[in-house]
Amino acid sequence: MVSVQKHWERGWLYPLLWLALKAGAESSWQDCSTLTVRPPVARPGSGVSASCVLSPACARERGVNAADVAWRLDGEEIPRDQYGSIGSTVSTVTLSALPLAGANLSCHARYGGSDTLLQSREIRVASPPAQPKILSCISIHLANLSCSWDPGPETLLRTSFTLSVTEVMRRCGSKFKDPLECRAAPGARSCPVPAKNLYASYNVTVRAENELGSQTSPVLCLYGMDAVKLSPPRVVSVSAVAGREDCLAVIWDLHYSEIHHASSALYELQYRARGEKLWKQTLIDVREASPVPVRLCDLPAFTEYTFRLRSRYKSDMSHWSEWSNKGEARTPERAPSKEPQLWRRIEPLDSEGERRVTLQWKPLQRHEANGRILGYRVFRQRPGTLEKTELSECSGTTPLASPECSVLLSAERCVLSLSAYSSAGQSPQASIAIPAAGQAALPGLSILAVSPADDHSLLVQWKPPDRPSVSGFILEWCVLSEREGCVLHWHRLGRHSRDTVISESIEPERLYRVSAYVLDEGEAGDPVSVQAYSRQGAPSRGPSLRPKTTWKTGLQLEWDPIPLDDRRGFIQNYTIFYQSEGGVWDFVVVNGSVHQLRLDGLSSDQEYKLHAVASTDQGGTAGPDIYVQTLRDGTMLLVIPLSALLTLISIIVLLACVQQRQAIKKRFFPTIPDPADSSLANWMPKKIWMDFRDYQGDRCLKTQVDISAPRPGTVQETQSSLNRSECQDPASLGGGVTIPIQTYCTSAILQHCTGDDYVRETPRRSCAEQGSVEYSTVMGIAGGYTQIPQAKLALLPCNPDLRVQTPSQDLFNKTYQSLLYPDMKDPDQGTEEEEEEEGSVSTSSLLLEQLMQGRAQNSGL
Repeated sequence: MVSVQKHWERGWLYPLLWLALKAGAESSWQDCSTLTVRPPVARPGSGVSASCVLSPACARERGVNAADVAWRLDGEEIPRDQYGSIGSTVSTVTLSALPLAGANLSCHARYGGSDTLLQSREIRVASPPAQPKILSCISIHLANLSCSWDPGPETLLRTSFTLSVTEVMRRCGSKFKDPLECRAAPGARSCPVPAKNLYASYNVTVRAENELGSQTSPVLCLYGMDAVKLSPPRVVSVSAVAGREDCLAVIWDLHYSEIHHASSALYELQYRARGEKLWKQTLIDVREASPVPVRLCDLPAFTEYTFRLRSRYKSDMSHWSEWSNKGEARTPERAPSKEPQLWRRIEPLDSEGERRVTLQWKPLQRHEANGRILGYRVFRQRPGTLEKTELSECSGTTPLASPECSVLLSAERCVLSLSAYSSAGQSPQASIAIPAAGQAALPGLSILAVSPADDHSLLVQWKPPDRPSVSGFILEWCVLSEREGCVLHWHRLGRHSRDTVISESIEPERLYRVSAYVLDEGEAGDPVSVQAYSRQGAPSRGPSLRPKTTWKTGLQLEWDPIPLDDRRGFIQNYTIFYQSEGGVWDFVVVNGSVHQLRLDGLSSDQEYKLHAVASTDQGGTAGPDIYVQTLRDGTMLLVIPLSALLTLISIIVLLACVQQRQAIKKRFFPTIPDPADSSLANWMPKKIWMDFRDYQGDRCLKTQVDISAPRPGTVQETQSSLNRSECQDPASLGGGVTIPIQTYCTSAILQHCTGDDYVRETPRRSCAEQGSVEYSTVMGIAGGYTQIPQAKLALLPCNPDLRVQTPSQDLFNKTYQSLLYPDMKDPDQGTEEEEEEEGSVSTSSLLLEQLMQGRAQNSGL
């Protein structure tokens, strides 16, 4: 512990010893020399000289002389060509000029390889004081006399100023009393002395002193009242002038202890209306011994004024007194001097043929109202009459209420007038014409321009129409916002106006619609509207992109317009940036009115990063990023949703068809009459019909029997043709009739082939290829046994191998006739109808029976 303490003491002891030795050495060097500077305070621009004197003993002991002395000015060594020496112990230096702020001069001895400071001195640069100049003096009754002066240029030394006032016998005469002196405070430029006699003469001087000398100002000979500052006057009262509603009289007074005659001084009256900041003033020249009331006229009615006075002795050196006490008064009330600004809002006709018209007006300014407005009156003038009727709906409207009134008017044209009234009278009437319902509006302005005036106002300029009937203009404006309604502001201007600045409720970065109307003899024309900003900014948010369609090498984008409240300026353009994965950014710029874009030339099956920037004149704002993948095979992105949609639509249509199947069936598949119910069914005798019905073989619902009308003498030919091994083409039959029969019969009913006389040119085909026709139509029957055109046959295969039994010729002829012509009588049979009918039935039955047997044999095959 003891060793540590010793070590600590040793660590601090050596530096302290070294510093003490160094200080002692420096002190010993300073004791060996002296430094002298002449002059000690240098004047600006003048030189100085200095000498450093070494003591002989110190010089011998340390082995230094004048040649070892070096000079420095503010730490910089002075060139040796400015050095000098006197003997071996005196070194001198000469400086031609010094900085105005002064400098530090030092001399050093070169000893032991280094420079050792011998002496240093601060050299000041200054000048003696200039002669001061007395500027003014103020004498205050029963108080003092004070003067102010101009000290002259800065001396850079502490300079004192002393004011001396000596009362003399007469103006600039000999001394009457000892001087009264006042020493000014440092930096002060005035000083008072207790000279209280305003009617005495004084000699006034100012003396300035510093280290380099002193100066005294010229003597000012002063009469005490010449420099007097009078006491302020006193306002006694302010009152109205009888018979003059625009005048006020100010009654005032003076302090007669200072002046005995009011005409010895000048007076100034100041006044201002309540709420104003600037004073108005007027000089009063009093020629009487006593103050007289001061009358002020042409003042606005019903206005409160404040008055004050001050006075000044008629002398060039005198001073205005302080302001007097204040006097207040109000001018009398008068009738309003100007009509109110009037406008209207017209609603459409209602079901009863009336329309609501809302009158709007602006309260009169104070200088226009000339008093307290008690209310408003509205009058209506119908066309073709000079009489005006007061509308009770708006009677008694007070200024405290909203400055508008609504009335119900008919569809005809009328003129509405408005006037304000006070206790002193009624204002001129403001009129506006209400056009008839459906009347075409007058032409509006041809040019309307709106531009920013500053952040809170808009400059509106227009070109009026060239017609003498123009009586004024109406400006309307409101902020366009999707969050709040349009609160209309308006202003009426005279007929000679060409521009104006609107500032009511104008805010920067908000969109305004400004509309202008031309008033033509009080009737408003078509409005012209312009949108404007007082100052634009960057949008508060950017657009959000949406992919509409995507394909292999491109995509379709769309976005919504930025809401009005977020635009903060006119959107000039949209910039769409896109970047593939690992690629560089590319962009496309479109006009601000475009809200969709098609991007082509993209890579397939690639993800792209996109965002859009909306820009105004003051900058742009980016919207959020989106990521879109292009397709691999070019299939549209909407195929799957569209397929699902089509499937859903198909299901809905199918269900609708099921629900409405009966209606659809009737519409597209109308009911076809049953041939069994037709008169043709009566052609076949009843017995044959019943035989067909009771037949139990193969049945067909519908068949077609073709029976040609033979010519006389061709029955044998017709019968024989049935036995041929091949049937001719049914189309080759010359004529015939196709008879549709709804029966329960086999498909083999009749087989009929005709001769070559009835064959037409049609492609030949076998009977096996002939299909039965589902329905047939009777095409036409010629009278008697003539040919029937367009025969259709429903034939069965007539292969000879089938062994179809053919009826006899006589039986076939009779059956054939009974089928075709049931009402025809055979001439060989006489007139006995019953025998003919029974024979027809019997022969027909026999023929059908043979045919059915042949069908049974065919079926067995």
